Amino acid sequence: MSEERKYPEWMGKMRGLTPEEIQEFLDGAVVARIATVDSDGFPYITPVWEEWDGKAMYIIPREKTLFVKHLATNANVTVSCANDSGTYTRVLIRGKAEILAGPAVMEGEWLEIARRMSVRYLGPRGPEYLEGSADRPRYLVKITPEKMTTWDGVEWASKYMNA
Repeated sequence: MSEERKYPEWMGKMRGLTPEEIQEFLDGAVVARIATVDSDGFPYITPVWEEWDGKAMYIIPREKTLFVKHLATNANVTVSCANDSGTYTRVLIRGKAEILAGPAVMEGEWLEIARRMSVRYLGPRGPEYLEGSADRPRYLVKITPEKMTTWDGVEWASKYMNA
């Protein structure tokens, strides 16, 4: 019988995140880093804005973004979203990417996703940036997780501790 360890609040939750906590975290302005596999078989990592709907992540890369070409030959991706200080809250997604649209000028629901992202990442003036670049072709990419790993805290997870 193991005893549950108590940690001070400043150390974080010391556990994985609930679905509600994942949503709250990803609704913030955390920059996602998407890793694809390039034509030479090497990892290629790019920072991107993201939107999480509770089941999938959406990103809207520019038409000439190199990693979109990687997705045409290998849809496997990993996305890392993390606070780089504090309790180091993080969400790691491994899954498949699907190009839903593009390259094209954004419209409809796709444009609404981009508007929400512009406010989340740039504040109330974000739509000014978006409207000024709305005529530039982009893609809409959906990332469906096959595995998610989450954590909030500075202490090691029990799987890393000596038994």
